[in-house]
Amino acid sequence: MMLSAIPRALCASLLVASLSATSAVGAQGLSYDMSTTGTGPDRSGAVSTRNYMSAHGQFAGGNSRLDITQSIAPGGMMGMGTYMITSGAKGTVTSIDPAKRQYVVIDIAEMGKTANDMQAALGGMAKIEFADVKVDLQDLGAGEPIDGYATWKYKLVQSYTMRMTMMGRTMNTPSTSTTEIWVAPQLDGLMDPSARPVVATPTGPMAELTKQLTAQYTKMKKGLPLKRITTSVGGEGAHQHTTVMTTTITNVKKAPISPSVFEVPAGYTKVELMDAMAAAAAAAHKPPQ
Repeated sequence: MMLSAIPRALCASLLVASLSATSAVGAQGLSYDMSTTGTGPDRSGAVSTRNYMSAHGQFAGGNSRLDITQSIAPGGMMGMGTYMITSGAKGTVTSIDPAKRQYVVIDIAEMGKTANDMQAALGGMAKIEFADVKVDLQDLGAGEPIDGYATWKYKLVQSYTMRMTMMGRTMNTPSTSTTEIWVAPQLDGLMDPSARPVVATPTGPMAELTKQLTAQYTKMKKGLPLKRITTSVGGEGAHQHTTVMTTTITNVKKAPISPSVFEVPAGYTKVELMDAMAAAAAAAHKPPQ
C-alpha cells in the first residue's frame, strides 16, 4: 500500500471498525482525541511521514461521534469539518457534512451485498477476490502505560493475496501486515473507535478476511486500544513497498454527553452512499486551483 492509497484504506477501516461497541459503564460518557500518521513512499517513490487525520471523539449509551479536525481527504466522507455518528444498536455509521448540509447512512451489514451487486453489474468484466487469507493474534502480555492507563499488548498478523481479474487478465497483489495493539482494560465497556470489526454474517470479496479478523479480535481483553502501529508490506520485487500507520488515542475523559450530540441536524439532506463516493472520487482527481 503506497502512501497515496492510505486515505482510502483508513476510511474503509474506520467505517467497519467504528461499529464495535459494548454496553457503556452506567450512563457515563467518554471523550478523547485521536490522530493517525502514515510513513511510506509517495507516487514519486520518496518516503515521507504525514498526519492523515486528527479527530475528537465522544461516546455514550452505545453511540459514538467522531469529529474530523484535520484530514488529508479532499472533502466528503472523512474530510476536515465532517463527522461520523455510529449507532451500535442499529449497526450503522452516518457521515455528516455540515458545509453541504448533507448526510450519508452506511449499513455495514449491507456493504458486502453492495460489493457483490457491483461485481454482478459488471457482467464478469471485472472481479476482485481475496485468496490465501491468514490472520493470527499473539498475546504479548503487559505493555507500557499510555496516557496514565495500564495496557495489555497484542500483535496481529494478517496476510492475503488480492486477485483482480479484468477483461480476462488476472493480477495478483500479495499483502502482509503486522499490527501492534495496546489495550487499556480499565476502559472496558466503552466503544472502541478503531478496532474490533463486528459483522454478523460477512459477505462479499472480503468475507473471509473479515471473518478471521473478527474471530481473532474476540480473543483480546476488552478495553480501549490507546495505540496501534500497523506495518504493511505490499507488492513484489521492485514494486514492493512498506508503509507504517500509527493511531493514538489521548486525553481520555469521562463526562456526561447529551444524546443530541448523536443526532443528525434537522433540515439536512440524505445522500445515497454511491453518489457520495462518486463525488469524493471526483474531488480527489480535481486539479488544484
